Amino acid sequence: MSAPMQTVSRFLRHPLLPQVEIRRVSSGNALSHARHSHDCHSFGAIRSGRSSYANGSKRIDVSSGDVVVVNPGDGHACNALPEHPWGYDMLYMDSTWLTERCQVPPGAAYCDIPMFSALTSREPRLHQAIVTLGNALESMHRTRLELESHCEVLADILRDTLHPQHIQAVSPRHLEHAREYLAEHWQQDLSLEALCTVAECGATSLINGFRRHYGMTPHAMLIDLRIRQARRRLRQGDAIASVAQDCGFADQAHFQRTFKRLLAATPGHYRSKVAAPP
Repeated sequence: MSAPMQTVSRFLRHPLLPQVEIRRVSSGNALSHARHSHDCHSFGAIRSGRSSYANGSKRIDVSSGDVVVVNPGDGHACNALPEHPWGYDMLYMDSTWLTERCQVPPGAAYCDIPMFSALTSREPRLHQAIVTLGNALESMHRTRLELESHCEVLADILRDTLHPQHIQAVSPRHLEHAREYLAEHWQQDLSLEALCTVAECGATSLINGFRRHYGMTPHAMLIDLRIRQARRRLRQGDAIASVAQDCGFADQAHFQRTFKRLLAATPGHYRSKVAAPP
């Protein structure tokens, strides 16, 4: 019995193209993706093998030549089906940059980012454009003009083949209602649906409206509010375990990791009146 092939995974980036990043995976059958979301547009070109793609309530089997389409905020997962080595290029594209290339018709009301209704595409030009961009990012000998041209061609293909719809932008007043709701209910296990109800908008509009107006997603703002409360409690000398529980964290370890990630200091260090050694 032959040994399984080793997974190869690389993240391809270039300082001249900050608007895109590609994860290039070969023999990725051992990878396991839980359902998650991104704050940008994502497009996955399946280069080999087959996989099961879940997005929202739908599940689709995709194979070599297919492209999966993921809008910002879409809960999704893609995992290999057995039989053949699974390879793909997953493109992450800045939504603001893409929006500038998918303009709404003249005279239309101001809208937010473009949204794609299709979950997959079998368009050969789109698949090839993603792989070609990946090849260019992988090479160290491409000119600025070539790299930028690959991106612009890809954006044109996305617009012309997937025909994005535009969602209405959320008014600052409605966003403020959602922000105030977060500030009042930060200790609760809040749902995105509840915030959308307060803001009178859809999930993607809410997430991107928060990013535009406040510089962070609703979830990031909720964590920030909890950390602020935790800092106040720690300054009072409260026990770390009780602070973690009272401030809405799953457990003390989760609180410690989050606190250190945001403040570059442990809760114990912050709580102490004596500076820790360098």
